This record gives sequence, C-alpha cells and structure tokens, in this order.
Amino acid sequence: MSGAKIAVRLPSDPKLFIPFVLQRQPDSLRSEQMSRKEALKQRYEQLRPQVAQAQQVAEKAYSQNRSMTVEEKAFFDPVMSQLKDIERALAEVAAEEKTLDFAKKVGREVGASDSYGDAGSRQQFAFKRMAPEVVRKINRGAEGEKALATSGSVVVGQEFEASPVELGRPANSLLAVLPSKIRSVGEYAYLRQSVRTNNAAVVADGGTKPTSVYTTVRVEDKLDVVAHLSEGVPRYWFKDNDTLEQFIADELLYGLEKAVEAMALADIDGTSGIQTQAYATSPLVTLRKTLTKLETVGHAASAFVMHANDWEAIELALSSANTIEYRGLPYDASARRLYGVPVVVSLAQAEGVAHTLGEGAARLETDDEGVGVQWSESSNADDFAKNLIRARCEGRFATSVMRPLAVVKADLTA
Repeated sequence: MSGAKIAVRLPSDPKLFIPFVLQRQPDSLRSEQMSRKEALKQRYEQLRPQVAQAQQVAEKAYSQNRSMTVEEKAFFDPVMSQLKDIERALAEVAAEEKTLDFAKKVGREVGASDSYGDAGSRQQFAFKRMAPEVVRKINRGAEGEKALATSGSVVVGQEFEASPVELGRPANSLLAVLPSKIRSVGEYAYLRQSVRTNNAAVVADGGTKPTSVYTTVRVEDKLDVVAHLSEGVPRYWFKDNDTLEQFIADELLYGLEKAVEAMALADIDGTSGIQTQAYATSPLVTLRKTLTKLETVGHAASAFVMHANDWEAIELALSSANTIEYRGLPYDASARRLYGVPVVVSLAQAEGVAHTLGEGAARLETDDEGVGVQWSESSNADDFAKNLIRARCEGRFATSVMRPLAVVKADLTA
C-alpha cells in the first residue's frame, strides 16, 4: 500500500485540439464555466473534512503494515469516489477553457469573422472552411499539434474524451480482508502450530504432572513474481492524451490485483489442515455451521468469502416473503454482514464454494519494492521500428496460512 498523502490533483491542460461547432457565444460559455468551477470548489471544501479522515485511515493502515479493513474501505472508497468525480469535472472545465481560447485564435487565422466572440455575435465556427488549414498548421507544429495522421488517411474532426472509459470493476476482493507483511528478502520461514493437546488437570501432592502437546512445524516459502505486459500502444497516443499512461497503469494494477487474489485463494485452498463443511439444509445453515467450527477451535470469524452469484442467491432468499424461517437472522444489507460477519464477494472464488476465515488465519506477503510499472519502446524486437510502447507491471507475492484450522471451506450446493 502506498504511503503517499491523499490530495486533490488538479489536472494539466489538455494538449489535444477538439474541433467542433460553437453554437453559443464564447463569453456566455466562459461565464458558465466559471460558475461550474466555483461550484466544484465549494463541493471540495465541503468534502475536505472527509478527505482528511480518509487520509488518516489510509496512513493508519500503512503505518501498521496492513491492508484496510472492510469497515475502513467502506468509508475510504466513497470519499475517494466523490473526490475523483470533482477532479474529473474540473478537468472537463479546464479542457473547455483551453478549447475556447484555441478556437478563438484559430477562428481568426483561418477565416472566421473578426467579430467572433464579440457581444451579440452569433458567429458559427465553420469547420469545413477551417479544417484544411488547421490540419496544415497542426502538422507543421502550430498550437494544438499532435493530431497526427498516417500517410494517405483523412483527418476528421472528432470529440475525444479526456479519459478512456474503463470497464466495471467489482467492489470487493479477498485482499481487502487479508493483512499483509513486507519481507526484506525473497525467501522466508515461519513456525506454524500443527497440534494442540491440552492435558492440564488437577494433580495430587506428589503426583506426576501431565504433559500437553503444542507441536509446531517450520514452514519455508518464497515470494513469487506475478506480472503481465500491456499490448503495444502507438507512441503518439500518449502525446495526444495526457491520461492514457495513467489509464493503462491503473488497468495493469487492477489485473495484477485480480491475479494475486486468485493466487491467494488457491494457496489457502491448497494448505493442509484447513477445515471443511459439507452442505447442510441450505447455504445459510451451512455458513452458520462454519462459524461453529471456528468457535470450537478457539477462533473468531473475520469474513465470509463467496462468489457473487452465491451471495445473490442468499440475499434473495433472505428478502423473500415466503422464507419465514429466515426472518430474524442477523443480516445487515447495507453493511453486507451475515451473522455479524463481513461478506466479501470475490470473482476469484468458485461458484458453490465459500470460505470462512478466522482472524489471523492468513496474510499476504510482499517485498519492500511493492508493485512496479515500467515502460519500454524495445521490449519486442520490432516495437521501436513500429513506434510502439509497452508497459510491464509486476510484483512479488506469497500467501502464508498461519492458522489452517481458522479456515473453513464450505460446500454451498446440495
């Protein structure tokens, strides 16, 4: 987890000219932009106390060398989402201001009336008249450059979104409930208790004291490299769009997170000594029995981990008017808790299977370098010749299951 402070990052001015037809007076547009900007600044001022609290939450988790808890993320994520909305809106206002200034300048250069933008003017921006000249000016390095076209192609005016639109991302992850530990070296070892036999008893005077058995085993492991590459991206796309680099990096990080989550779940599944729970009457009954299995060996549950489809079936069963036997169960839809235990919906989890994790059951190991994203024009033999750039995202991770008995794998299908 990064220790960087949380702050509003005002976006830089866009470097891409967006040809379009102005239907309203620029002065009125600029006045509207100023009003929007002031409103956005007021929104941020109202949000500032929550941003400060979110920063404290993130710094606390970082200082304790752990991931944020489900409750912390439930507060942190919405605040960051609102902050991102404000940032995106500010970027749009900045882009419009830049475009108006550039349009006014180019309009005079390539044939628009000198009265363009004056009070009472309804001058329309004539794209057909300006397009050939603008393309010529752009290609020779005038303001608004970077709308480059390959030989033999036609430059067509288009509106280009400042940020690529990403696909939807599930909100939850197994990694949200796993603590993490930073390792200074790639290979490590720890002791795991494998046997606990308590034989303490009342002993008569002179009697032999019983011996209890607390066997530990040495577990050796190493950090594994988890990595992937981006596809080749034309170099000038990065010059045309300031946000593309961040977009690709974010997608690579998201993909890496999903791979690490799947690895962690597979490692937990493959650990010898975890408990199992067969299907019993219904998924709700089955999950409740997993809590009992944890309690009988001295562990408190920290999370249920299940597939989205299984959680959907459980929620629908709980909300059905016909399921009288489910009424009164400790279920909190807004906090996503069942029997008082947080529910993590993970697409890395197989359908029909759930894991109930006890506190301190497992943790994620990584190194002190964290996750890196590197860019290269020569990673492939012909990337340089084709003017392509690729990114590599990688990190080293491992999963340590310290308490196998604090994990219960449950079958949710009859």
